[in-house]
Amino acid sequence: MLLQSESPAYTYKYHVDLNISILANGNEYEAIIFASGIRPQIFPINLTHHQVDELNEALKQAIEEVRRNCEEDGVSDDILSSLANTGKYAFNTIFENGASTLYQVLKLFHTEKPTTIEIATRDFFLPWELLYDGPLDRVEVSHFWGIRHILSRTIMQKERPGAMVSPLLQSSRPKVGLITCNENALEFVVSREIPMLQELGRQGLIFLFPLRPLNAEQRHKELEYFIHFFGEELQIAHLACHAFEQKPDSQSYLDIANDFHITIEDFRARNLVVKYNPLVILNACLTGMIDSLHISGWASEFWKGGARGVVATEFQVPDWFAATFVEKFYEHLLSGVPLGESIWATRSYFWEQHRNPLGLAYALYAPLAIRIVK
Repeated sequence: MLLQSESPAYTYKYHVDLNISILANGNEYEAIIFASGIRPQIFPINLTHHQVDELNEALKQAIEEVRRNCEEDGVSDDILSSLANTGKYAFNTIFENGASTLYQVLKLFHTEKPTTIEIATRDFFLPWELLYDGPLDRVEVSHFWGIRHILSRTIMQKERPGAMVSPLLQSSRPKVGLITCNENALEFVVSREIPMLQELGRQGLIFLFPLRPLNAEQRHKELEYFIHFFGEELQIAHLACHAFEQKPDSQSYLDIANDFHITIEDFRARNLVVKYNPLVILNACLTGMIDSLHISGWASEFWKGGARGVVATEFQVPDWFAATFVEKFYEHLLSGVPLGESIWATRSYFWEQHRNPLGLAYALYAPLAIRIVK
């Protein structure tokens, strides 16, 4: 039997209850748990780099199976049980030596409100939202980490622009820079996501500032214009387009209007600077970390460039769901709900109202406390 989760009222938390830092220790890893009021707890994670990669692949395949089988009325018990099984396997594998410690620490924050957890890593990237620590004989959806906790990721890097900026986006009408795909590439971007943002603009809730289509025949000039776009005084940069993984990682690219491809190499060659530290929303498939063992991916590129924070997806997300998810997400964010809670509340809404767990694909590379202050 699958038990429904119940989403508690908003907590409006601005602090982090628990920090889990994972560092390389020889060929394996070591986890350090920092929690308010107790000494740091340290335990080994006996996984090789190859095993971390295998865990990522197993979780990716499990959520892909959910995506393929998610209908209008949600997912079946069997599909969700399979996802929980893989999530429990991943949890037990990662925390084999520290599960009891972790449970004891989490008990300190056990209330009706979700615990806020920040995970800091440099070469250990996982879809933490898919971890499951509940029973398997009767799956309790509230035990998926993305439903149970408010999660964020911190990429351990050297100094970067935007690291010390305030989490408060002060604007009565946030300026949203919009970058989209071809008109026929993603049906629901055109039919739902763009109209939703335009309507927010008409209501005076945002100021929409779209990037014009780029001309592929003048690639160098247009790339410079694209980079310059992120020098505008934006509070939010919203990308709704295709993202494609390639090998090497530097050739992975975004496909925006007019079939204009922009690669990670293009970003790095031109030293992308996100000048006014906006929140970057990457509402496209596979825009988190490309490589589970290295800092590589669109989230890290914008993070390094100076973004205040990044919302990204770790898996393939159907465009119909992406458009619907982000619409609900903006309802929370524009009403002043902190970023971490906005993602969590949106994810919970789609499970509770539509039995749809695909919100677990959305990941937060940002401080949880980012919010819009009018």
